[in-house]
Amino acid sequence: MAKSMTGYGRDAASGNSLTVTAELKGVNSRYLDIKCKLPKAASFLESAVKEQLQHSVSRGKLELTVDIDGSALRKRELSIDWELAEEYMVKLKAIRTAFDLRGDITIDTLLSQSADILMEEAQPELTELPGLVEKAVQGALAAFIQMRVAEGSALTRDIQNRMTDIQAMLEQLTELRPQVMEAYKRRIEDRINSYVAGSLPENSRLYQEIALLAEKGDITEELIRLESHLDQLAMNLKKEGPVGRTCDFILQEMQREVNTIGSKSTASSISIIVVSLKSELEKIKEQVQNIE
Repeated sequence: MAKSMTGYGRDAASGNSLTVTAELKGVNSRYLDIKCKLPKAASFLESAVKEQLQHSVSRGKLELTVDIDGSALRKRELSIDWELAEEYMVKLKAIRTAFDLRGDITIDTLLSQSADILMEEAQPELTELPGLVEKAVQGALAAFIQMRVAEGSALTRDIQNRMTDIQAMLEQLTELRPQVMEAYKRRIEDRINSYVAGSLPENSRLYQEIALLAEKGDITEELIRLESHLDQLAMNLKKEGPVGRTCDFILQEMQREVNTIGSKSTASSISIIVVSLKSELEKIKEQVQNIE
């Protein structure tokens, strides 16, 4: 079943001292593009999270946001690097002696130069974080895919309705096919008569040439190919996995066949159907742009 590339999912997972919330959004994109917004405490999980998403999504621009809250994040411990502090004191005293400076070296002097080194903030124990992130992301992903499937079903129904209309138009063209050939033949005759004085003799070889050229105005091959492409499009919409690119290619081929039919006939009855066919194919193509 075809899936839309647009979707949204959100889920949360809680542990002993942490709660992880994951929010996943997706929009159309030619390729798979994943952007992760993780808090600093979970930044080391970015590769694992992307891999988790890649297993379930093939196309689309995804944006994953992960938030973490809990008492474990609010626990703080301060530590002092005594060896480094002592080295700073030695160096500061050396500078004072070398330049014959006056004044005492106070704690304020020391910390103003090295607060980031003397006082380190220890990271809290977050042993349950990887599992909670994976669980929250998986839940958001499940909701995201569910929405994609629902929208994909709606897109498929719309496309199938338009395909039914196209099938009816192809049947009309099949009935009008003799008119296309006759009109094409008449155009050739009119052009030849415009260059030849008077009418052509009945046994003129030019009539044979006209008949051969008229065969080129036959739209039978185009109609057969359009029928085949329509069947292929229907089969692809029922397949599992990514089908958007294949459907897009089939539609391009169908548009080419319709353009060829339009170029072979100037009859108003044919032209009206050709315009309608182009319009329906363009609308289907817009819908296919949303399919994974």
